[in-house]
Amino acid sequence: MFRKYLEKIEREEDVRMNLIELRKLLKTEPGNAAWQRDRQRCLSLMLKLLKHGDAKVRKNAALILGEMGCQDALDALFYAYECEEKLFVKSAYLTAMSQLDYRAYLTAFREHMDELMKTEMTPENQKHLNEELKLLRDMLLIVEKPVKHTFAGYSVPSELILLTSPGMEQLTIDVMPRNVRDAAKAMRGGVRILTERPGELFGIRTVKGFMFHFCTNPLKETGYQAVAADIYNAGLVEYLKKRHEGDGPFYFRIDLRTKLVLNEKSQYVKRLGAELERLSGHELQNSASNYECELRVTENKQGQYSVYLILHTIADSRFSYRRNAIATSMHPVKAAEVVSLAAEYLADDADVLDPFCGTATLLIERYRRKKAAHLYGVDIFGEAIEGARENAGKANVPSYFINKDFVEFSHSYTFDEVITELPAGSDKMTPDVLMTLYKSFVRKLNQWMTPGGYVIVVTTEKEYLLSLAARSGYLKAEKEWALSGKKEQYVVVLRYRG
Repeated sequence: MFRKYLEKIEREEDVRMNLIELRKLLKTEPGNAAWQRDRQRCLSLMLKLLKHGDAKVRKNAALILGEMGCQDALDALFYAYECEEKLFVKSAYLTAMSQLDYRAYLTAFREHMDELMKTEMTPENQKHLNEELKLLRDMLLIVEKPVKHTFAGYSVPSELILLTSPGMEQLTIDVMPRNVRDAAKAMRGGVRILTERPGELFGIRTVKGFMFHFCTNPLKETGYQAVAADIYNAGLVEYLKKRHEGDGPFYFRIDLRTKLVLNEKSQYVKRLGAELERLSGHELQNSASNYECELRVTENKQGQYSVYLILHTIADSRFSYRRNAIATSMHPVKAAEVVSLAAEYLADDADVLDPFCGTATLLIERYRRKKAAHLYGVDIFGEAIEGARENAGKANVPSYFINKDFVEFSHSYTFDEVITELPAGSDKMTPDVLMTLYKSFVRKLNQWMTPGGYVIVVTTEKEYLLSLAARSGYLKAEKEWALSGKKEQYVVVLRYRG
């Protein structure tokens, strides 16, 4: 089949159709192997087709040269790109060259991009020029990483939304500095606040992210041109400059959270990004991979759009200790949520045990919330224990870690507190295995605990744990909270009566 297509193209029989079929075949293993066997013949033919009178033939020939990694076609592709008059074909040459080592043409690409940014956009050329511009920028950014701006807006008055898990809003407000606490307003999944010094809030450990409220929401219209105009007219460029040091354009991406279907979303994002670039004179540049800020566009129940700004230039050092993690590791924000919920049950200078410690995220966040006398972590997984030791050392948290099955662990003195996340069901952790583990855990508590101490457990099996506690005779349920997330989890506090 491969030779059949090749021969028909050489005889100039229905070249466009046969070239399209050849390209499909080359994406299969047999087609690729056939190309490699007759590479020089194929290469010569594709190079010849770059000069074909049919623009779509030129386009597919260029794409094939790129997909087949023909580095020796680079010069021909660049020459064809420069000579091409059909706008819809020019991006095909760039796509092809992007799959090769194109560093020799970086200066020329930069010059082309500068020219394009000065070209007047019309309804006729806008789509293709934007596509060409995006490809050039992405190719340049792959090789020449942009110098990022430095965030300097720690004391610039700003209206923020602190993103939290549902149910964590008030607890987040409670740990804010006293001078701003009264200005904070809880909303589902976050806290809205107008603050003179945003930097005072960036260390709050239960916050998932920070969104800057820079324009009037909701927007009046939802068309991409109207939305771009609203964002630009709200002063986004100046807003960014006021909060950053450094020169050059701001690279952004768009996170569109609307009811549009996937294909419509993709087109909308491209058009909105291109329009923002045009309005800003390219001081804003759309980049899906090298962005430093993010425009989150959300749709409400009434179909109206709201826009928020997320700055990735803000250094987040809250969990910098977390050098190691495993698949079952708890996210540090979630660990901070757990200790915040159970804060009233945490005692100063307590002896604390986590018998399923993993890489110690929960233990470390426990210590961050309230100092402990001794922290012990136990885990059957050796790699997790090694990671826990390194994480705790980085966090300057004094602790001891033991690589052992929890049922085999015992200690010379008892603990004031056990805090842990119990395993959840999985292929290996079948219901029977899980029930046995829970029973063993409850029995071990009678060995580990000091009378009057508390057990703080993150669990997917709340009802079963509570039933075991009730039957034990030495555990009393104190409080419980539901955690938000993909799986149903709870924080349960038990008191050990002894």
